[in-house]
Amino acid sequence: MGEQQRVEILKMLYRGARVLIMDEPTAVLTPQEVRELFATLRSMTERGHSIIFISHKLDEVLDIANRVTVLQHGRATAAGLDATGATKSELARLMVGAKWSLMWKRNP
Repeated sequence: MGEQQRVEILKMLYRGARVLIMDEPTAVLTPQEVRELFATLRSMTERGHSIIFISHKLDEVLDIANRVTVLQHGRATAAGLDATGATKSELARLMVGAKWSLMWKRNP
């Protein structure tokens, strides 16, 4: 799967794409393939490409993102949040809301 993704990325670059939108791109990848994908994405951003990375995997979001926008029920609860200072618990709270976040902590 990782190789297929690389081929699709190369096709987009060949066609001159400057923005790449990826929806749950790591869902079927092995940990090694995720590392390779992230290395490719970092290289692309260093060359001026923009990447929109859509994922529910908060560890991965914090690992790869510069800025984060969080949606809850299709509406932004945070936009352009600096990923450097963000935490998984903060992102989870923004995703599910304070009420649900508190209930989640009480009932593991």
